[in-house]
Amino acid sequence: MRRQEPWFLFCGDPCFAEQQLLEAIASCDNVAERASLVQLMSRLGGWQSLEQLLSTHPELLHHLDGRAALFHWRATQGHPNPWLALLPEGEQAGFLKAWQQRLKSETSPIQLQLSGGLGDQLESIALIAALPWRSRLQLVFPCGSEPALAPLLEQAEAGCPPRRFGQIDPARPWLSWMAFRALMAADGTNPVPRSLFQRFRQPPPEPLLVVCWRSKVDPRERLWAHLRSLPFHRIEAMYRWLLPWARQQGWLIADLTAYRREERRALEQLPDAERLQTPALSSLADTATLAGRAQLVVSVDTALIHVAHGVAAPRWLLLHRHPDTRWQQRLQQDGSNDQRELKVLQQTVQEQWQQPLAQLRASLGA
Repeated sequence: MRRQEPWFLFCGDPCFAEQQLLEAIASCDNVAERASLVQLMSRLGGWQSLEQLLSTHPELLHHLDGRAALFHWRATQGHPNPWLALLPEGEQAGFLKAWQQRLKSETSPIQLQLSGGLGDQLESIALIAALPWRSRLQLVFPCGSEPALAPLLEQAEAGCPPRRFGQIDPARPWLSWMAFRALMAADGTNPVPRSLFQRFRQPPPEPLLVVCWRSKVDPRERLWAHLRSLPFHRIEAMYRWLLPWARQQGWLIADLTAYRREERRALEQLPDAERLQTPALSSLADTATLAGRAQLVVSVDTALIHVAHGVAAPRWLLLHRHPDTRWQQRLQQDGSNDQRELKVLQQTVQEQWQQPLAQLRASLGA
């Protein structure tokens, strides 16, 4: 079980939250706990405070949470290989040299242990499929991903390496996903993710908008879902103009957001609520089928945006102020629009969704 985030991180005032977090860090006697709190600073975008803490407390880097904080800070600074920060400093050069030699001299398969949520795993395989030496890899997915992910992977196009669900075999060569990213960065490899599920794309698409306004909550780290999800009062207010727009345009809206019962009832009372559908989906293959029919997918940072990429559907991402490294690097490299029909509508102030939603409304012409 990971940390329980302090209450003030959810207060909606990033300056106050950062100050309270600094006080909590200063009063903490346990180095491991302090490293855990420092890692949370990256969620707030407190880069100046984070840099100072890491420079004045080098002992934090003896803990994985401290190295994760350094990783996030380096990624925002455009460091060419922020992934190395996740390894102890004394092991970085040896790791790179040993694995670069191994990749050149050996031909035996390498197990690649994927991690993170379903969206992270989908983006991982999209990146790997673009590598010329992907045939040397065997992907190992977490067991818990199998019910949702396996039906989709069975329909992947050629280019996806061999895969299985379960544990790695420690007797055979293996790499974690983060270590693999460090190797790719050291080699100057920057693949463009491939769309592996284009067979789901239906031409012509239907007048259908597929949306998701909230990220799934990880009980071990609720803050991350909180920061990248719209609060219900924003969702309800948005639907007051989005549903009439859908009626006028002849569109339907398929909403994949997980709502509470009372929230669902409130949405059902809105004008033009008949335009709002809540499809029952049992796997990501069902989600891919739905996204493949859609004229547009709009989502916060959750698995839906990666499914939409997989089926090559136009997609707009509502992005929070301080996203994880995948979006930070992409925005640094490509601006707000990349090569894969992704439009990014990002917060300029943390926990304030008014501007991205105003951009959404203007882009739809609503």
